[in-house]
Amino acid sequence: MNKKIIFLLLFFIIALSFVFFFFNRKEKEDTELIPVSLELKWLHQSQFAGNYTAKERGFYADEGLNVTLIPFSFENPVIKSVTEGSAMFGITGADELLIARTQGAPLKALAVIYKINPVCAYTLKKSGITKPQDFIGKTIGIERASDGTEVNIGILYSAMMSKLGIDRSKIKEITIGYDPSELLSGKTDVSTGYIINEPHRAVMQGHEINTILMADYGVNMYADVLFASESTINQKPELVEKMLRATLKGWQYAIENNDEAISDVLKYSKNAASHEIYMLKSSIPLINTGDTPLGWMEKTKWEQVQNILFEQKILNTIINIEDIYTIEPLKKIYNR
Repeated sequence: MNKKIIFLLLFFIIALSFVFFFFNRKEKEDTELIPVSLELKWLHQSQFAGNYTAKERGFYADEGLNVTLIPFSFENPVIKSVTEGSAMFGITGADELLIARTQGAPLKALAVIYKINPVCAYTLKKSGITKPQDFIGKTIGIERASDGTEVNIGILYSAMMSKLGIDRSKIKEITIGYDPSELLSGKTDVSTGYIINEPHRAVMQGHEINTILMADYGVNMYADVLFASESTINQKPELVEKMLRATLKGWQYAIENNDEAISDVLKYSKNAASHEIYMLKSSIPLINTGDTPLGWMEKTKWEQVQNILFEQKILNTIINIEDIYTIEPLKKIYNR
């Protein structure tokens, strides 16, 4: 009996020592990683799947980084956070970054995530509305900021209507929130949003939907971009390269392994799994366009963003477009 007790005690001590060693080692490894903060442009969802997989699959850790993913908050918008240094990296819209740069913010894009902008108009299928020309005589809901400020949705809507020569005086336009409720209640005939989000929320409620992607009408501009301050880029080039490499690896993994990526997303998002699956799968063709590597940026595409903003009177000045982005870290990653 005594031998049994001694054996059990020894087993317990060995097991406890192993547990202590494991957690002590992990804690030590974590302390050796460089702490990095990345602030997102919105709440946790599959829009940022590549970042979740990079963290959960250890891609950031492999680069020696301990990355904290910070969701959007109205109190501390991502542009402000990165400019002031409370976040080292951020994800925001290309239009927002360009506007901030013209206002003096020393920020630069490191990679584009969404090369095709997800901004769309959507309608109930039974309405028969399938193209912008059908908007005449209808009520259109435009998503705007809470203070009425135009965001990329309103900007691209205006650019599309102008490009197509559609008389907006024959259309009733109202401000709506970030959901399909106005369309489903009959307050609008057409609502606007992201093709990866709001239309599917209507589908989840049992409705058949038509979508009109504004990029299909020649008014595309880069959407989400990964960015940092010029001081971070200049003073910590190796860290920037590590962050970018792991992020792109995360996106490549998410694109190739949807199920695993969704399991990572759901560790952060409170949305229904079916919605996150839809968001990821509908995002992939907008991110992985096949013509250039993931994240790759082109001068002509940035010029297109600036031209749209200038034509829509969002910008009142034109800057040297190469001031808004750097391609050097991407060149190193892709050996170009």
